[in-house]
Amino acid sequence: MAGERLYELMTGKGGKDSDYADVVYGTVISVSPLKVQIANNMVITDDFIELGRHIGKFKLQGKMKYKGSATNFQYHGHTGSASFSKAETNFPKKDFYLEIDNSLEKGDKVTLVRCDGGQRFYLLERTDKDGYGF
Repeated sequence: MAGERLYELMTGKGGKDSDYADVVYGTVISVSPLKVQIANNMVITDDFIELGRHIGKFKLQGKMKYKGSATNFQYHGHTGSASFSKAETNFPKKDFYLEIDNSLEKGDKVTLVRCDGGQRFYLLERTDKDGYGF
């Protein structure tokens, strides 16, 4: 019947659990070279890990509205401080970006996606902090 057909479709691929993509959790045990422990005795190295877009150092471009005061900021190559308490500053997307250092550290808890077959892992995010390690 319909339930039997649905069961056949769900189990039709066959194989073992390790043949499918899965979410796994691990702990960074070394940064250089990158090593992540995902089970009691299973350690994967950077040869098998692809880092997500927001892991490591990256620039994030966008718009910003700022109200308040700032010290030691840099804009168009000029460094200084300013007070915006009575005014609102609006930086357009093409002129504003943040440089973010979200590098992994030893002991970080991470979420990985194990790809089909278990030969590649996509390191998605940190799980022990807000995902950005700040």
